[in-house]
Amino acid sequence: MSTSHRHTSQLKDVLEDEQCERPSKRLRADSPLGMSSTASLPLSNQFSDPASSRTCSDQNQKIIRNNLDIEDGGSDNNNNLSLEDESLKDGDSSQGDDEDDIVLSEVHIDPINGRVDGRWMVSLFQIGKAVERHDKRHLANTEEQFEMSWEYAVEIRHAMGTTLKSVGSQVWMGSFLLVDWMSSIKDQLNGSVAFELGAGTGLTSIALSLLTGVERIFCTDYDTDVLLNCERNVINNSHLVKTSESDGSTFFNNRILPRTYNWLMDDPMDSSSCTSTPERFDWSKEEIEQWRSRGTFIFAADVVYDDSLTDALIRCLEKLLLDPLPKDHPRHDIGRIAYLTMEKRYNFSLDELDVVAQAHDYFVKKMSQSNMIEAQRIDCTELDHYCDYKRSKDLVRKQAE
Repeated sequence: MSTSHRHTSQLKDVLEDEQCERPSKRLRADSPLGMSSTASLPLSNQFSDPASSRTCSDQNQKIIRNNLDIEDGGSDNNNNLSLEDESLKDGDSSQGDDEDDIVLSEVHIDPINGRVDGRWMVSLFQIGKAVERHDKRHLANTEEQFEMSWEYAVEIRHAMGTTLKSVGSQVWMGSFLLVDWMSSIKDQLNGSVAFELGAGTGLTSIALSLLTGVERIFCTDYDTDVLLNCERNVINNSHLVKTSESDGSTFFNNRILPRTYNWLMDDPMDSSSCTSTPERFDWSKEEIEQWRSRGTFIFAADVVYDDSLTDALIRCLEKLLLDPLPKDHPRHDIGRIAYLTMEKRYNFSLDELDVVAQAHDYFVKKMSQSNMIEAQRIDCTELDHYCDYKRSKDLVRKQAE
């Protein structure tokens, strides 16, 4: 990146609806604690504060209709969610120590979801460009009835309630807003190499691979179990890819690469860490070189919930954004760019004797203190929907140039 830009990098931030901050002890999905209100935030890291176990009122709950059917005597319909017979790993189990808070994303809060017992679920999420069509089930009614038809039904295996450290196993609201935003700039993504931080279930990377012309996405997280589940979701949705190649699944699987990226390491992409016997999700030297020479877009959804991790996130963003692109790259003088989305959650602070969004506010403060990143909010109020969810009317966006 040229010195004329003072080594400041662009960071565009898409901001999602605000949610409630995590209460101090174990929280039920129907807990009355917390308030929901949307506000703006700098940086596109719409990090759904998993720490706040989404206890907002029903007003913003029905983001996605999962059509869930839990295997407890229920039928196994094609469009329904099914409860798998595999438990979460040790770190992912909500049946652990009573000292641990149990966190549940509002995406998974729905009366038809039945019980929440910490097991893996498989949900269908509607994405793409929606069109209205007549609903024949209501032809007898005097008024015309319509339902939305979406391009894709993405199947995502996820957890239904986890400890805070395992929230990457759930789907969070920021993912949908991030897909909306990235789809709105899909012309810029054609042929690009992208990087997702804190990918979790992989929903965002999968959606962007289906809806945009991105060439490759490095879909990163630090936990092996999370990455295994992410890889499984990529494979399970490979049949959705539209390609002229004979083997669409191979094409899709090579387009999304789950990789280890631990924010707490000094240099998670250091080629010296690539041994002669790499682990399943280790980076190859060729992949590192591809990112450094061609990588342009960085994105993350719902990754702001712990102050120490927020500090690490900002350090990672600084490293990724400031790594200069080759002189022959079209964005050499501009540099890389990052988009992040997050839900802003509120809880009552004894220190401030007020209702505040602590994780969000800390993130904003730390971003403002960075001398290497310029961040602005992006207004999302008029953004088209590419996911079937309810977006807050108070949503705004920021952008940095």
